[in-house]
Amino acid sequence: MLTTHQGSETGRPSRALPGGLDFSAMDARRACRVGDARVYTGRDTGASPGLVFVAGGYHGAWCYSHYLDFFAGRAVDCFAVDLPGQWPHAESWQACAGLGIEDQARALRAVCVQLDRPLVLAGHSMGALPVMGAADLACVRGVVLLAPSPPGNLPGAAPVPAVPVGGMVPPPDEAAVRRRFLDVDDAAPVDDLLRRLTPASPGMLNERYLLRYTVDPAGVACPGICFEAELDDSARHPQGQDKAVADFFGFEYRLLKKQPHSMMYGPRWRESAEEILRWYRRQGF
Repeated sequence: MLTTHQGSETGRPSRALPGGLDFSAMDARRACRVGDARVYTGRDTGASPGLVFVAGGYHGAWCYSHYLDFFAGRAVDCFAVDLPGQWPHAESWQACAGLGIEDQARALRAVCVQLDRPLVLAGHSMGALPVMGAADLACVRGVVLLAPSPPGNLPGAAPVPAVPVGGMVPPPDEAAVRRRFLDVDDAAPVDDLLRRLTPASPGMLNERYLLRYTVDPAGVACPGICFEAELDDSARHPQGQDKAVADFFGFEYRLLKKQPHSMMYGPRWRESAEEILRWYRRQGF
């Protein structure tokens, strides 16, 4: 188990988010520093393989606030991780501009070693890539990919136009957040979400967009599942790509109907959490 201290951070039919996007519960969670990462604990008893949630671009551990409550309430050990370049109050964002995906994978490996127990790694979007990079560890008993970015050596993977280098890339604007992340209309209150989104390293983004980060599927021997969000952005997740990622690793595949890209906090987040829990239970954990 980790020794912890108190955290300090902070077109389609019209739909709003009941109660808004409230991540404030994450601000009171217990966290600890592990090398270049920070780990927030939802539940830690050592009685079952721990779910370790990894965020993608512009996000941090806070985006799994609802998931941590959900899984902890169902007696599943669970953690959310801020990897290098993710936490909101980094000492210098400019210093993060040179970070790459392997830097995050290395930090995630260190977290796994520190936790020192069987784990299930779960990564969303770009956060799926460091999960893939750490999935060959002996302690990893399962992998969950949520709307994953593809590894660069995935046959037929579609590149995305590169971003300029030299400085951190600001998060998407409000309109793009509503469209790409949530699939909600202008009535949805998204202020807390917008406040928490952070800049992203152009190095990481271009490794993903230009398909430069490769993974050897032969090194991933554990079971896994890949969840596709039906309402995802077709430019970054063209039809068939998420299924191809599942096939690449020999994982199960599931299309989640009416789910936006950010399924862990979108309007139907509870449904995605229940699907993860069903898969987790089927593994006999």
